[in-house]
Amino acid sequence: MRSAGLKVESRLPTCLAGDVGLGHDVSKPARRRPLLAVPVRAPSEAPVRPPYSALADVYDEIMQDVPYDAWCGFVRSELAQRGWTGQRVLDLGCGTGRAGEPYRDLGFEVVGVDPSEAMIRAARRRDPRGRYLVGDARTLALGERFDLVIAVFDALNNLTGDGELGLACERVAAHLGRGGAFAFDVNTAVGLQSLWEDDVAEGWAGDVYYRWEHTWDPAIRRARVAAYCRGPRGAFVEHHEERPYEPAELEVALRGAGFTVVDVITFPDGTRADASDPRVWVVARLPG
Repeated sequence: MRSAGLKVESRLPTCLAGDVGLGHDVSKPARRRPLLAVPVRAPSEAPVRPPYSALADVYDEIMQDVPYDAWCGFVRSELAQRGWTGQRVLDLGCGTGRAGEPYRDLGFEVVGVDPSEAMIRAARRRDPRGRYLVGDARTLALGERFDLVIAVFDALNNLTGDGELGLACERVAAHLGRGGAFAFDVNTAVGLQSLWEDDVAEGWAGDVYYRWEHTWDPAIRRARVAAYCRGPRGAFVEHHEERPYEPAELEVALRGAGFTVVDVITFPDGTRADASDPRVWVVARLPG
């Protein structure tokens, strides 16, 4: 999961998903160590930190295999098929800034926004020349417009309150010019009910050991992850929560915000998605 850029209090760890969202498999990090070397200290004894605070320092180690380049290519292809052109990109829920890098490398002007101050600090350390701002998707007011807004790796799943998705869509629309596009992915209930085998993702990423434990509450339709990490700076646990969104909910929220084109599709084929898909992508556009 990604540091979504939405409500810090309720964001699931972007590394396990998605963002790097809950649906992303991090059970096979680039470099593994024998699990006999796991820390002696139990996860339950580690200090609890707010979501996307301590995680910011180890996020890129754990999420190094997230396919940001492929996602960028997919979004650009889908937009081209719909006649979109533009130059300015807003990365909503940018986390450490890696999702926006492929766009910048292609010559786009990219601005990153995230509600986590720790993640924004990490983004600025990684990319001192980039522009990264602290901001909440529900109340965003930058006073400028973009051609494209992206929100990848479960960013919008971190909006867990009733009506918050609609608020975020309205703020996105307010930051787009005529014909502007909004592209994002979300987990559905199918995707959040079961994330990993035995509901645990565990391994090493560089010098960071992680053990992430998932639960699903069917009564309130929420996924929760207790994300334990131990690295050179010590151990911590963060508790993250995500809310699933189904294609019909997405269409209602987007059309209510003024988007006239709303296509809910699958990655990487771009075929029409439905509620049986664990993760869906959306390409939406305002009137031109």
